[in-house]
Amino acid sequence: MPAGSSLRLDINGRVGIPDAATAVVLNLTAVLPQAPGYATMFPRGVATPQASNLNYAPGQVVPNAVVAKIGGGGDVCLFTLAAADYIVDVTGYLLGTPP
Repeated sequence: MPAGSSLRLDINGRVGIPDAATAVVLNLTAVLPQAPGYATMFPRGVATPQASNLNYAPGQVVPNAVVAKIGGGGDVCLFTLAAADYIVDVTGYLLGTPP
């Protein structure tokens, strides 16, 4: 992903996640970022938060567990401060009132 960009990830209805899911549990891994920075997952339809889910330095491979609320259209968004590749592994989902 390019520095300062966001990527929309379609969640609900994919890989066994029901349309009724309100949050997703995933493992987010930054791969070889080009500069120091951070990444954050957030619900589609809201402003990018001022908090991070993952912090990294150049050239690192850094994983972290994340629980992200699902937003409009059943999507979450990934923001990256520095250019980096990412791996997103869904490990579960939550139903009911989101965290």
